[in-house]
Amino acid sequence: MVLVDKEIKRRSNEIFQEGYEASNVTAISYDLHIQSVIANEELADVYVLRPGEVVFIKTKEKISMPTDLMGRIGEKNSRMRQGLIVAGPHYYPGHCTYLYLRVQNATAGTIKIKKGDIIAQIFFEQLMDTPDKDYSQQVNASFNNEDAYRGLANYKDEYEDRMTQIKDADKKLDEKINNIYANILTIMGLFVSVFSIVMVNFTNISENNLTKEFIVPMNISLGIVITLFVGLLLIFINKAKSKWFLVAYIILMIIMIGALILLL
Repeated sequence: MVLVDKEIKRRSNEIFQEGYEASNVTAISYDLHIQSVIANEELADVYVLRPGEVVFIKTKEKISMPTDLMGRIGEKNSRMRQGLIVAGPHYYPGHCTYLYLRVQNATAGTIKIKKGDIIAQIFFEQLMDTPDKDYSQQVNASFNNEDAYRGLANYKDEYEDRMTQIKDADKKLDEKINNIYANILTIMGLFVSVFSIVMVNFTNISENNLTKEFIVPMNISLGIVITLFVGLLLIFINKAKSKWFLVAYIILMIIMIGALILLL
């Protein structure tokens, strides 16, 4: 059951610690007003929201929710039509705090918000019974008695751990993508190299250049170029930089160049 205006007024001393004014009571809710805008961890009385920008606001109203009520934040039609998206949590029985609401500009233009503006409304819902343990008695009640904005409060470490896991996952994904591209380039390089050898030999067969003195040095020369090309791909793109690979690669290049020199 949602409290109507006369019930809100009757119980106002129970619900509000600061900022209550009877004129802000509507038929089934209470209008909430900006006390300050929290942007970049600084407080401002006036702030111009850029397109898509998100800030938090602190209300001038401070609630102390009775144990038989729950508070639910609702948007104001006027603010919604203006292009503001306003969101807030449910306020549990026993929750004592100023209200901190998230405000986002959903338009392509700027929107100015300032101290004293109506920003949202709060509905009060009657519970069927009182809970065994209210918000103030919860061990993890990070945002009770939040006079100054606490940000992520006790959830900061958890949030940072998750962000670290996400960054590590992104890094591993990037590495896998780079390895895939590197392997594709290496395979393409090998394919082009083999194709080149076949075409060069075919051309020479067609032109009857089949002498040993020509064919052997030519293929060794092609082999040196291909080995150099593939080796550079493996070293700089595939990052094949192990000690034994580099030693084997250098020895192979020396043998091939030596063989070519002996045949010339």
